[in-house]
Amino acid sequence: MSSSSPLICIAGGGTGGHVMPALALADAVRKQWSNMQVNFIGAERGLEATLLPERGENVLLLNMHAVQGVGWLQRLRVLSLELPLAVLKILKAWRKEKPQVLVGVGGYASVAGVIAALLSRIPVVLYEQNAIPGMVNRILYRFCDKMMLGFASAEQHLPHTRKAVVTGNVVRQDIAVVTYQLADKPCLLVMGGSQGAMFLNQTVPLACVKLAQQGLAFSVIHLVGAGDGRVEDVQAIYKGAGIQADVQAYSSDMPALFAQASLMVARSGAMTVCEAAAVGMPCFFVPLPWAADNHQYYNAKVLADAGAAEILDQDKCDETLLALKLSKTLCNQNKLENMHQKAKTAFVGDAAVLQLQVLQLFVGEVKP
Repeated sequence: MSSSSPLICIAGGGTGGHVMPALALADAVRKQWSNMQVNFIGAERGLEATLLPERGENVLLLNMHAVQGVGWLQRLRVLSLELPLAVLKILKAWRKEKPQVLVGVGGYASVAGVIAALLSRIPVVLYEQNAIPGMVNRILYRFCDKMMLGFASAEQHLPHTRKAVVTGNVVRQDIAVVTYQLADKPCLLVMGGSQGAMFLNQTVPLACVKLAQQGLAFSVIHLVGAGDGRVEDVQAIYKGAGIQADVQAYSSDMPALFAQASLMVARSGAMTVCEAAAVGMPCFFVPLPWAADNHQYYNAKVLADAGAAEILDQDKCDETLLALKLSKTLCNQNKLENMHQKAKTAFVGDAAVLQLQVLQLFVGEVKP
């Protein structure tokens, strides 16, 4: 890396909900500023540990564990040992060249990056993808220079300052350009996020069996997440009912899946909601019940309020109710088209432009 090249560092990850926005932002930065270097900071146990190197990205991986949902001994170990060591590792990496700005996208690696930036007097921009800011970002907000918000509703959960800027979430260009098309034989897309969703894996196939028994003709694309036997178990249910189904653990070609789908049943992570809006995908969202601050519900509510999605309560939903809901929508082209149009109106299409405007405040004069 040339020492004369300006540098932006993006810290965070863990799941696709943090990694994908980071990559989308990095792509937007490079498109805007061809000579801008983008480095990443992540965790050895996160999705970024495999995904970023596969993309040829420069990533500094930290040995850190999560602190949420664990015992006090692990929390103590992380806060008293792992976090300080992670910060020192970042500071050592920055001895040769410091970034112009540190962007924290969430996840525990983001905390170490922000602390290192504050110690180095590097400007900090936080990027909150969800409709309700996470606990860590609410704490770090008081120390940051700016916070970019994926949803306007997040602003009401922050102190009233001029730090927060509603930018929307950057959706990958290859997804944003997908054209939604209705087909004579509808296709149901099922996604549980980068880690899969056991509830969807168990409930959706059984609901689809009921639909097939009613004589409805449709196909299914089902992403079950990584796990021994998941693909085989779910595929067996579809096959037994004579349902055409493509069951995968994970897909690296989401544009192709969105292009085939008529309706999506999914968890409501921030990027899933925004990608659905970008494509204009009608959705049934089943928010993760134990998501922090119930943020997945509020993510989904953005499209539900627009008339583009329906929210199903996992605690009240079973295969019978889901089959009833799907039977009224999946093969109803007029309803799907109406939901499609309303989804498109909810998409913030200039998110990349708005986020680059925020970063421009800290990177100075950079050649395009």
